[in-house]
Amino acid sequence: MSVSSPADRRRLGAPRAVAAAVALLISTAGVRAEGPLDAYLPKSGVLAGHIVELRVAEEDQAISRRFQLAVQNNMDWFKHYVTANKAGEPLPYNPHMGVTKAQYDQLLRMRADVVEKAPITLAVRRGADGSIAFAASDPAAEALKGTTIPAGETSIDTPYGPLTIVTPIHQKAANAPFGVWDGVEWARVASEGSDQPSAKIAFGRRSPSGEGLFYFQVAATKDKPEQSLVVTYRLD
Repeated sequence: MSVSSPADRRRLGAPRAVAAAVALLISTAGVRAEGPLDAYLPKSGVLAGHIVELRVAEEDQAISRRFQLAVQNNMDWFKHYVTANKAGEPLPYNPHMGVTKAQYDQLLRMRADVVEKAPITLAVRRGADGSIAFAASDPAAEALKGTTIPAGETSIDTPYGPLTIVTPIHQKAANAPFGVWDGVEWARVASEGSDQPSAKIAFGRRSPSGEGLFYFQVAATKDKPEQSLVVTYRLD
């Protein structure tokens, strides 16, 4: 699930067969203003979920890796290219994408199957100042250590830098891996030559089931592989 694939931003945020899942325990302190997360966290304060994995064909994964590597090696171009594109529309093909036109069209058509894995528990504790911090003993949540959401929820602090790009998500394709869902994503796009990778976190609600959806992704670097966590969970 690498920061961005042109096809799967509306599917989940990336054309990857990588994932994980979580159960969240939220302790609320005092009265506070409603934030973007409120619609996607259970009122009971207990988020019980499962690790899930997106699986795609090996050939599609190989094309995706070539695309992602090309983007990572030319991030300044890609950011400009994305900005110039009409919102909600697939990016038109460009040779800088590192794949052929036929491969890019295949990438846009790529399908992924959702496979449910083991349950997992993640604690999300709200501080007296309204901030949210993550805690979990499960190795699957290792990538979330040091991640906090300041009060106001206009950004997310991570070990990889702050995620300050806030984007509402309205995924309307019923045949996408997670179907129709609405949510909000926080992201950062690494500049070329940066020693900190691109990353993103999102929370959402699937329709018509009302099930919650959470994902966290840190792009691969030359020294470390991609880290990814995907969660489906019950909402009150």
